[in-house]
Amino acid sequence: MPTRIPISIWRKQEVLRWIEEGGDGVPTRAIKHFSAKGWKLDGGSVHRWWRDREQLLAADPASRRRARGGRRPLSGAMEEALYDEVVAKRLKKKKVTRAWIGHMVRVIFACQGTTSASPDGFMASPHWITGFLRRYGLFLRRRTNLTTLSDDKLVDRAVSYMTFPQSAKPTMDLHRTILMDETAVYFEDARNQTVDIIGSRHVVIRSTGFSSMRIMAVLAVTATGKKLPPLLIWKGKALPSFDKIGGVYVAHQPRAWVDSKLLKRWIDLAFPLVDTGEEKHLVWDSMRAHISKEVKAKCAARNVSMCVIPRGLTPYLQAGDIGICKTFKDLLYMEINAWKESDKVEYTRFSNPRMPSVGVVCGWVKKAWCDTDCETVANSVAAAGFADHCMDWHVARHDVYGDRFREKWEASGEAEQDEGDFNLDELHNALDDIALIDE
Repeated sequence: MPTRIPISIWRKQEVLRWIEEGGDGVPTRAIKHFSAKGWKLDGGSVHRWWRDREQLLAADPASRRRARGGRRPLSGAMEEALYDEVVAKRLKKKKVTRAWIGHMVRVIFACQGTTSASPDGFMASPHWITGFLRRYGLFLRRRTNLTTLSDDKLVDRAVSYMTFPQSAKPTMDLHRTILMDETAVYFEDARNQTVDIIGSRHVVIRSTGFSSMRIMAVLAVTATGKKLPPLLIWKGKALPSFDKIGGVYVAHQPRAWVDSKLLKRWIDLAFPLVDTGEEKHLVWDSMRAHISKEVKAKCAARNVSMCVIPRGLTPYLQAGDIGICKTFKDLLYMEINAWKESDKVEYTRFSNPRMPSVGVVCGWVKKAWCDTDCETVANSVAAAGFADHCMDWHVARHDVYGDRFREKWEASGEAEQDEGDFNLDELHNALDDIALIDE
């Protein structure tokens, strides 16, 4: 159980003497004075010391606490039991609230029935709940929008998927194996959290007028870690070919999104027409346009083998989601925010900001993509299944699914080895039979 650090009696006596002499008997004035000295004081403790100043000033300065003083500590076993309840509920992916923690600790306290552990009428105040969360490293977290698959199904799909690239890796040309992902970048901060005064009834965040602005970037790297030129999808009338502005390819789409026709042109761009060899691979997710009949036919015609990441597994198996896209978007947001705070923003006659020109955005995309660390790209590719050892894969190191994935991955490897040994024994027996017949 985490321990609390008590404040020595002599420190409390020093605070009380200062309140009497320099604080004019106002306890709260001591907080600012002693905070400047590096002491950590809170108003509740200072008020409590001032209320009990007669006993504290008469106590032995060398002692850690006054006799029969201070809050009676709660049972350590009770807090451990409460922590186990929290962990068990979160493992089932159920919601845990502060109100539920307060209710459960009162139930556990009543079941223990220990009168020596705490004074009667334990109410599990909000202050106590906050302290419990801090002592055990618990925080209120916002729900992440991830897969809704069960743990077993997710791990089974991950093992099944990883079997394909591992079996194809010995004959795979890593220089012609491309990992591709699309990512949307919004000009306005989409987060709905802000710092405000405690107790505010309404927390309003005013829109800055950039909420309708967004771009789509297509990022691709080879399995060796080489970054390919990015593709910027710009909202506008569709054109039959790509433009190239400052090292960035630009495609115009009515909805600034990818479709099958755009992907077919991008495949010719990523795999030049003069490259007619085999062992070309394309790794991407299972978006509808990626697995359409037109795109599959295009890949078959170009001798490109598709490696499709199953639905719900991209946060664990796709190099873009593992680290590449986040690094790129963080760098791109720096350029966008610098533009928003500058005097280069143009406005309509209704005072709405205009979208920057495609040339300006291409400059941002190029700079962000060039500044994306090559080591981050290489590590993300390795973590997506191209590392030699499974312990370097992101899914194998995951805090929730890692242990289960490693167990099933090792079990699948042993099963394949047993099957291979069985087939080899059958072959030896057949050869022996042939030898006997010849004799």
